[in-house]
Amino acid sequence: MNSSSKFNSFFALILVPLVLLLSSCSERSEYGKKSDYEKLGAACITTEDVTAPTVSSESPTDNSTYNSVATTAVVTFSEIMATGSVTTNTSDTTCSGSFQLSSDNFTTCIKMSAAPVASDNDTIFTITPASSLSAATTFKVKITTSVTDISCNTLGSDNSSIVGFSTSPSGSGTITGSVQMDNGSALSGVGVSDALFGSTVATMTSDSNGDFSQASLALGMHALTYSKSGYLGLTMRELLETDGETINLETVRLLPDNCTSGTMSGTITDAVTGDNMSGVNLYYTSGINKNFTWRTGTYFGQTDENGVWSLPNSNYPSSISAGWYTILSNKSGYYKDYHNAEVCGDKPNQDNSLSSRLNEGEMRIMLKWPITNPITGVDLDSHISIPDNDSTGTFHLYYDVNVGNNYGFGGDYYVYGAGDNVTLDLDSDNTSGRPSPPGKETITILSGAATKVRSGTFSYSVHNFTDKDNDSGQGDCCPNYKTNLSKSRAKVKVFYNDQGTLVRKRFNVPNDNGTLWRVFTFDSSGSGSGFTRVDNMTYESTTANVY
Repeated sequence: MNSSSKFNSFFALILVPLVLLLSSCSERSEYGKKSDYEKLGAACITTEDVTAPTVSSESPTDNSTYNSVATTAVVTFSEIMATGSVTTNTSDTTCSGSFQLSSDNFTTCIKMSAAPVASDNDTIFTITPASSLSAATTFKVKITTSVTDISCNTLGSDNSSIVGFSTSPSGSGTITGSVQMDNGSALSGVGVSDALFGSTVATMTSDSNGDFSQASLALGMHALTYSKSGYLGLTMRELLETDGETINLETVRLLPDNCTSGTMSGTITDAVTGDNMSGVNLYYTSGINKNFTWRTGTYFGQTDENGVWSLPNSNYPSSISAGWYTILSNKSGYYKDYHNAEVCGDKPNQDNSLSSRLNEGEMRIMLKWPITNPITGVDLDSHISIPDNDSTGTFHLYYDVNVGNNYGFGGDYYVYGAGDNVTLDLDSDNTSGRPSPPGKETITILSGAATKVRSGTFSYSVHNFTDKDNDSGQGDCCPNYKTNLSKSRAKVKVFYNDQGTLVRKRFNVPNDNGTLWRVFTFDSSGSGSGFTRVDNMTYESTTANVY
């Protein structure tokens, strides 16, 4: 035997055990560990596991009804699955993929927005429809035998819903709104298209009063697009989140299409002190109520030493086209907040207030309205009924409960003494000449031995002080007293620190007649966030009788 043959024989003797060793080590290292087999690009691995996976649960469950048309389907498996085997159809309505959703017993299937999303160590998979599911329809979920666990074991047979889940016959929410011209006059004939998850669910037209309404709407984020010949289009968003709820949209003012580019400016103030705030970071984006502006918007600088912001400015000198915009304000120690602003030529006095951060159990209620035509001079007042700190009764806090000399500025309003820490921090009074657009009022419930948001029911209202007496025989002086509050574009923002979680609520004045707007009630012992939307309009001439 020559030297070459000896070497080859020796190499073979060494190679065989080495391969066996490596194979054995590889099998042991890969057993049950998805990180290793995924690195190798394998769909599954071979182990001693020969048990077929099963479907542990499905959501929505069989024979259930879901009120939301945006339902996702979720399947939980008994063990770790090979993620590459759990697929769905994102291209069309044919029934392909191992995870299917159908309304016609799988003759066709629902197109999905993306591949299934795996979670909980690849045992739970979620699919989301590419568009809203039809109302009053039954849907079934199917998992085919092409799905495998990480050991290449397949389902014993196709697993599909027996009855399926149903979407409700129709949604139970209502959206109402109003449209005005830039001068505040009602604008009729405006087309309003309502889209939910990318699909149009309703079309409305504003009436002679500029009002529109749509009932039986499903829950979710609604995108409403306003259009009318001769006016700039506008899209706004609003969340409908509770069954049976009526959402009053912010009153929209459409700008004429002959508006020119120009400037917009305003002032950012502290919601409690009323002081102008310097160094506030600012972002903007087109459209209104885009509360995620800081993610998609354009940064354009900070407020100056007087709390003033403007566009264009030295940081962003580009011309600003006519239309509506969302302005986001952000400063350390305060909650991010946004307000809407417009450009039609030069538009000043587009102000906002920021709330400082709250400790656990604290709440702040902020009322804001523009003191501009045609509602010039309206004096709106905040009223809150709160549970007594030492009895089963309630206490009515409003501008007439005053201790101090500064008439509402700097926390002069409080209950039972300063130690109770329930304050009317700001009171805008149009008779004193103090307020500038917009009008602002703030109520704060701070933490203290006797306070925080204690047990019991809180009720909050807004009263039109200017027109309060008109329904008692003085209406001749002010023929629009019935509608001044509804057309004021007043809005209420609430910040509540619920055990470390911030709860935000926003309310817009309804389109109904009246001088008293009962906004919401709050009970910490209630379900959900504890807030109940009231949004009822009535009349009241005596401020002390608001509650």
